[in-house]
Amino acid sequence: MLEEGATIKFNREKTFKYMKPLGKGGTGDTHLFLDETTGMKFAIKKYVPKESSETEAYYRRFVDEIKIMFRLTHPNIVRIYNYYLYPEVKTGFIQMEFIQGRTLENISVNLSIADWENIFEKMVSAFRYLEQHGILHRDIRPANIMIEDNGEAKLIDFGFGKQLDQDDYSGASILLNWPVTEHPEEITLEGLYTHQSEIYFLGWLFKKGIGGCMDIDDFKYAYIIDKMISAKPSDRYKSFNDVSFDISNGILDNFNFTLEQKKIYQKFSMALCDSINYFMDPRSLQSDSSLVLKQLSDVIRKSVLEDYIQNNSILIDVFVDGEYSYLTKSTIPVEIIREFYKLMNGLDYYKRQIILDNINVRLSSVRIKYTETNIPF
Repeated sequence: MLEEGATIKFNREKTFKYMKPLGKGGTGDTHLFLDETTGMKFAIKKYVPKESSETEAYYRRFVDEIKIMFRLTHPNIVRIYNYYLYPEVKTGFIQMEFIQGRTLENISVNLSIADWENIFEKMVSAFRYLEQHGILHRDIRPANIMIEDNGEAKLIDFGFGKQLDQDDYSGASILLNWPVTEHPEEITLEGLYTHQSEIYFLGWLFKKGIGGCMDIDDFKYAYIIDKMISAKPSDRYKSFNDVSFDISNGILDNFNFTLEQKKIYQKFSMALCDSINYFMDPRSLQSDSSLVLKQLSDVIRKSVLEDYIQNNSILIDVFVDGEYSYLTKSTIPVEIIREFYKLMNGLDYYKRQIILDNINVRLSSVRIKYTETNIPF
């Protein structure tokens, strides 16, 4: 009989088949294992400090890494499945997804300009997600970005990561081990490392990486990188959400959308996102523009006699599959929805998908509020 507050211990052994080593780091070695029950391969990192005098500090950092990674669910951030701690001997293991590919450091010279653009977009998305959850990575370098064989980019290694408290906004006194031309002013003048600092170092990572392979001026987002790497915080992007917004607008510009079309899109997407307080995890976003068109016509039909839609959820449900909290007050004019529907209905499929992708970028910036689970019972 289960009782509230009881400690439940699963004492069945779980075995893995060892395959090969994957790499060594400053605080741990990573190896490849096979779970023969599921047929899945996992990368398992063992905490193995290279400096025995720092065993306690590194072990605490290792546990912090586990705490951070368990909170992360993003397609461009390495996923953690389990952990095994042995505090009596100050060691442990992290069981992570196995990424079949190579690091950006090792593959950069083989990348095309389109590859760099794709990786840049995915990394900005990953760091925006970290920013939304109050997490600093603090070890931004090419060796910590994995490129899968299918071209997908994954951010790895949170050994230097920090979860910020509500009243904390920086990670001071961190020694950055990736060289840049100069440090940003918040570090040199105040000793602070913030999300704005992460913008700076990610910008320099791409500036150096692309510049070592091709003309940086050929890079579609060169103007964004220039603003990311300003040493003065006042001249730099304030947040990764701002970076993402400029990427989104840049994509719209490159596909010859008119100013009027962009205004219609921006009014609609802002009204949609502003109506959502937060998402409950998990949630998925609609990716089929044809289905969006059909459901939007239903929303308009049900509100044709109104100035505002009477329930914001009927519009949100067109784009979001999952639980969320939303504004119950009627705040979205039917005319904004009607104009957006006309825009989408008049575009070819490819352009409709571009607009939907941009809406999903904005929806991805909405806060996710995680709920406690009672697993295993």
